[in-house]
Amino acid sequence: MIHQSDEGPGPATPGDAIKIRARGINVFYGAKQALFDVSLDVPEKSVTALIGPSGCGKSTFLRCINRMNDTIAGTRVEGRVELDGEDVNDRSIDPVVLRARVGMVFQKPNPFPKTIYENVAYGPRIHGIATTKPELDAIVEKSLKRAGLWSEVADRLQQPGTGLSGGQQQRLVIARAIAVSPEVILMDEPCSALDPIATARIEELIDELRNQYCIVIVTHSMAQAARVSQKTAFFHMGKLVEAGATGDIFTNPRDGRTQDYITGRFG
Repeated sequence: MIHQSDEGPGPATPGDAIKIRARGINVFYGAKQALFDVSLDVPEKSVTALIGPSGCGKSTFLRCINRMNDTIAGTRVEGRVELDGEDVNDRSIDPVVLRARVGMVFQKPNPFPKTIYENVAYGPRIHGIATTKPELDAIVEKSLKRAGLWSEVADRLQQPGTGLSGGQQQRLVIARAIAVSPEVILMDEPCSALDPIATARIEELIDELRNQYCIVIVTHSMAQAARVSQKTAFFHMGKLVEAGATGDIFTNPRDGRTQDYITGRFG
């Protein structure tokens, strides 16, 4: 475990393979610096939670992984983010292809204004993963089952995705993300707009999906981070303060700022 962002990326659990390796990440929005020299290792087939007060850089770091910061005018990113050893910012990397490998689920459910079926089938179709109706049917069913939604929507696939409840919409968005066979799923406050029952269902789903995917979740809820993640990284004022096994971060943090945040002294 680490005290300061320049002391290293934080340990992975012994035996864990590293899926994402970030080194020396600085992010600027115009003249304002949002991240300062952040280095972090993210293990595969596990959940890594990013915690910290509002405006501390959690979502900014998350967007570095799939280059969503590219879509914000005036943004400059320094440093290196590797996915399986490959620099995601290399000029040879197509951001569209990268975002198929690294899916993203946002704070507010954002299903397309299409049918439930088309929400899931859209990605595989445009990426050429499936071309025939039977292939698409199989992917739609498999993805909705993985997202825990199939039993609730199997008889209304041609109805609008926007007609589902908030929790169902978020699971539909997760199904849409996994339909293109990503390797990583980024989740930016995926439960903040949901009620407690829907939140519990999403947390169960995250726990199921971690056996197949590398998941990185930004959350304001420390209880949620403790429940769903195996590794936790604490951000404060644009810096990575401490990272390590979730149990260690919550029961035995090495940095006083982490202790203060977890015990509610600020944030």
